[in-house]
Amino acid sequence: MLPMTNQRGFTLMELIIVIVLLGILASGAGLLITKPIEAYNDQLRRQQLVDQGEMALRQIARDIRRALPNSLRVDATGSAIEMVNTIGGARYRDEVGGVFIDPVDDILGFTSVDTAFNLLGRLNLTALQLLNQRLVIYNTVPADAISNIYSDAVIGDLGVMTPAGTTLGLSDASSGVEEHRITLSAAFQFSQQSPGQRIFVVDGPISYVCDTGTATLTRYDSYPYQSTQTLAPAGAESGLVVSQLKSCSFTYDAGSTQRGGIVTMEIVLDDATSESISLLHQVHVVNVP
Repeated sequence: MLPMTNQRGFTLMELIIVIVLLGILASGAGLLITKPIEAYNDQLRRQQLVDQGEMALRQIARDIRRALPNSLRVDATGSAIEMVNTIGGARYRDEVGGVFIDPVDDILGFTSVDTAFNLLGRLNLTALQLLNQRLVIYNTVPADAISNIYSDAVIGDLGVMTPAGTTLGLSDASSGVEEHRITLSAAFQFSQQSPGQRIFVVDGPISYVCDTGTATLTRYDSYPYQSTQTLAPAGAESGLVVSQLKSCSFTYDAGSTQRGGIVTMEIVLDDATSESISLLHQVHVVNVP
């Protein structure tokens, strides 16, 4: 006779209960994992927006710091800022000194037209880089005035910028002298002397324009000077600075003789979700001409 054994298995009800309990535990564990993952994704989206915004503001700030003194202007809506870009600068010679090939032309004359003058040192540009650019001395008129650097560039009514079409030449002043000489293809008379003997080389205007309709902030350059500021300069080359733009504003306090100017920039970016970030940045503007 075979021995009898006492064996028992799971009933169907017990198996169902175990499965239900495992499901509850798995759901709880899933919630514990899901929330940190969602928080990480939210933080990642915010960080991406912040990075985009900060890079845009830093780019604008670099151009503002390099701008020609007293050339910044903001349009009436506060959605665009424009400036004249400088590519070089030096100090011009205003008195005779040293040994020169032609001592008569080594200083820059302000009482009559001039075609050649020396710099105190060397310009940080090559002759080719200077060829098609323009010179500015003592630009003190704020950009919001009726007559400013932009109208002077177009009309020539202030005498602070060399006229369009004037070809600039650059060469060594003379052998053994560490000075550059600048020549003008057409005689020109600057209206005022700079107390610091400063001369700037400019290559044209630059604009940053916000368009909330397309949610973009765009940089424009390589376009002609315009007496009146426009939001979409004709003939300009453009480059996207930032997308996902919700709102944007520029304000400019030109300052006074006792203090520098301040540009305040505020942009708000958002993505397809509910993430939104707001950045505020101020740039100190040194308007010493």
